[in-house]
Amino acid sequence: NHKREDTALNLAGLSVLWHEDIHHMTSSHLLICMLGTARRRNWIEQMAQAQFDFTTLVHPSSVVSARTPLSPGVSIDAGCVIAGYSKIFDHVRIGRNVSVGHHTEIGPYATLHPGSIVSGNCRIGTQTTIGTGSVIIDGLTIGDGAFVAAGAVVTKDVPPRAMVAGNPAQIKRSDYGPI
Repeated sequence: NHKREDTALNLAGLSVLWHEDIHHMTSSHLLICMLGTARRRNWIEQMAQAQFDFTTLVHPSSVVSARTPLSPGVSIDAGCVIAGYSKIFDHVRIGRNVSVGHHTEIGPYATLHPGSIVSGNCRIGTQTTIGTGSVIIDGLTIGDGAFVAAGAVVTKDVPPRAMVAGNPAQIKRSDYGPI
């Protein structure tokens, strides 16, 4: 996603294509964005405007409850557990060994980095970032565009666009996130 010359490379024996060169493939290919940043939204919206549809990928070692719908563009890496009655919205990126509890909603374009734990009945806002190894306690809301730092233990709601860190998590910046 940075240099067009990287398209000369192969990845796992497959060709790498530049996003501006694939518009002729809209009727024959599905896309997914695997970038681990909540700021991937612009590229996804560009590709949607070009009439691409998006697929959903779940690693075979992950367990997703049949009672939890996954929206288009969701990617779930190895070793994840997603409990029942949750909802994962469009283009959510879930890293390795993430645990998501029951009745939790994860908003569009959110990123949950490896090893994070989101307890039950939580609300994770649009375009949020949940850092590696962080823990979100039951029943909390993480506002749109918020950023939870790696290793944070969140024990109270996080306002939109706030960056929190520490144990217990404290607001470090109030005007931080992308929304």
